[in-house]
Amino acid sequence: MALDLVSIAQPHYIPGYTGHCPEYKYRIGDTYGSTTHKILLDPSVNHSERLVLSDRTADDFQIFRPPQQAIDVVNARFRNGDPVYKHPMIPGYEGFLPRLNAHFGQRYTVAATEALSEFQKLQLNQRSARNQLERVVDLQAGKGQPWNLVDRFSATAEFKLPLVVVRPECAGILRDLPMDEPKLSPASHSISPYFMEDSDPQKYIKKGFAGHVPYGFQRFGDSSKKVTNSALCDFSSNYRRRQSTEWAPVNVVKYVLIPIMLKELYIIDFYMKLIIVLFA
Repeated sequence: MALDLVSIAQPHYIPGYTGHCPEYKYRIGDTYGSTTHKILLDPSVNHSERLVLSDRTADDFQIFRPPQQAIDVVNARFRNGDPVYKHPMIPGYEGFLPRLNAHFGQRYTVAATEALSEFQKLQLNQRSARNQLERVVDLQAGKGQPWNLVDRFSATAEFKLPLVVVRPECAGILRDLPMDEPKLSPASHSISPYFMEDSDPQKYIKKGFAGHVPYGFQRFGDSSKKVTNSALCDFSSNYRRRQSTEWAPVNVVKYVLIPIMLKELYIIDFYMKLIIVLFA
C-alpha cells in the first residue's frame, strides 16, 4: 500500500526523457511523471495512438525500406530502357545518382532506390504537365476535340497559348533575349572612409564603431560625425604627405668618370712647363 503512494501510475514518461511531450510546457505544479501521466490520459490532447515505448512485436506495425512501390518504379524505369539503374543498387557504385544527396540515415541500397524512385516520379509529373500544356495549345488552335470539361474550358479560355509579348520594352527580363545594358559604377559605400576625398560627405565613421579611429584621441566636445570626419581628414593628409616624401621611391644617380689618355696628359704637362719658362 505504501509503495502505491510513492510510485507513479502507468502510463507516464520516465523522468529524464528529453523527447517531445504535447502540451507539457503548459502544465505546472506537479512532477514530471504525474504531469505526463495526466497528459497521456487526457482525451483533449492530440497525441499518438501508441506509446513511445510500446511493444512493436505484438502488432503488425512494421516498416520495410525501401517500400515496394519505390522498387516497382525503379524496375519499371529499367524495363523502359535505362541500362544503368536497377534495384538493388550495389554498394560502392561511384557514378551519379539523382537526388541521392537528399537522402541520408539509411543503407546505400535503400537510399539509392528511394532517390531513384523520387526522381522518376518528378520526371513523370513534369512530362505529364508538358503533355497537358501541349494539348491545351492544340485545343486552342483547333487541332483536337475536348475530352472533358477541363479541356472545354481550356479551349475557350480568354488567354491563348503560347502567350505573345505585349510589352516589348520589358523584353530585357527574358533570359533568352540578350540586351545591352549600361555598365554600373561601383557603389560609393565600397570605398573605405579612410581614403575618401576630404570633401566627401560620407567621410566619417558611424556612431557606435568600437574600433580604432586614427587621430581621434585628441578630439572631443563635438558630435561623433564631426569628430571622426576631422580625424579622418588629418589621417588622409598625413598619409598622402608621407606617401609622396618618406615612402616615395629613391632615385639613385651614378656619376661616371671619363678616362683621359696618358698621352694627352703628357702634352698638357709639356705646354704648361713651356709657358712657365717663357714668363719666368
